Amino acid sequence: MAYQEGESLESWLNKATHPTNRQEDWEYIIGFCDQINKELEGPQIAVTLLVHKIHSPQEWEALQALTVLEACMKNCGRRFHNEVGKYRFLNELIKVVSPKYMGDTAPEKVKLKIVEMLYSWTVAFPNEAKISEAYQTLRRQGLVTHDPELPLDRTLIPSPPTRP
Repeated sequence: MAYQEGESLESWLNKATHPTNRQEDWEYIIGFCDQINKELEGPQIAVTLLVHKIHSPQEWEALQALTVLEACMKNCGRRFHNEVGKYRFLNELIKVVSPKYMGDTAPEKVKLKIVEMLYSWTVAFPNEAKISEAYQTLRRQGLVTHDPELPLDRTLIPSPPTRP
């Protein structure tokens, strides 16, 4: 996809998570990831934008935002992982699941996907201690009673690079 002048991260994300999308729009999801990697402040801006979408009262918009977040974890590398691995971001995910905050009003599918993603990241990124701590917090609070089953295609362990 060609980068279009003036296309901001927000613009890419709005297109990737638009409530009228009938299905996930991978052109814009990957475009958003590419844009994050191009911009110096890309990861910081992206996580702020993503939190806003994940907190959406519209279930489909929030689920699409989680798909975008997962794509970013797979495609945006260390700088992005560092932003996701901060308490500031992780607490925003916990808020969606916790009844103290949004847990009573957040759609069940959104909460389940967040728990699944946090768990898959603890497996895929064992060095990101705060991600593991966030997941363990949900367990301690009784909001997660057992580790989710991860389908084979959902683990975030990167595939080995192809040989030249």
